[in-house]
Amino acid sequence: MTFFFQRRVPRVTTVLVSLTLALSLLSAIDGGMWYRLALIPDAVWRGQIWRLVTWPFVIGHPLTLLFTCVALYVFGSDLAVTWGTRRYLLTATTVVLVAGTGTCLISLLVPAARGLPYLGGMALADALVIVWARQFPDQPVMAYFVLLVRGPALVAVVVAATLVFAAYLGVTWMMPELLAVAAALFLSSRARRRIWLELKLRWVRRKLRVL
Repeated sequence: MTFFFQRRVPRVTTVLVSLTLALSLLSAIDGGMWYRLALIPDAVWRGQIWRLVTWPFVIGHPLTLLFTCVALYVFGSDLAVTWGTRRYLLTATTVVLVAGTGTCLISLLVPAARGLPYLGGMALADALVIVWARQFPDQPVMAYFVLLVRGPALVAVVVAATLVFAAYLGVTWMMPELLAVAAALFLSSRARRRIWLELKLRWVRRKLRVL
């Protein structure tokens, strides 16, 4: 079972938690900072591409900031220790870029989304929980500090909660979270593994033909 106080905290966890706390608290103090770091599709299309990677680290609500830091500390640490820092960062970066880039692309079809400032919310935290639940399907955990669930049930709870928020707040406002959850589901699925193995097999066959 994953405990809140880990015996071993990877350096990557310390960096990500510190970065999230620093940018979120500084943004709370300096009202203009969050606007410069948020994911704003119009600004990204004007060349401010740094927003594609800064938005998940700016959290606009203290309770959401707490959940995100706990997710990075507990679930992120387990993944980093099991996978190694490289694979962990690659997965987290892929989720962030898919959510950010996807939101910007969708904004071309949804004009109302072009000027919206998207902050981190629960996008990265939910994605880490989903990937963790798929990696450790038999490990029990308290979902949102309320329900004791395991693997598939935990994934279902996270997906359901995201859809409920989307129903109440609107799909437009929840696009990064929805895309992050979708990316996490795909990256942790068997379909992704099959696709990767098929591509690797084709690459090996091509190399053998050349030789």
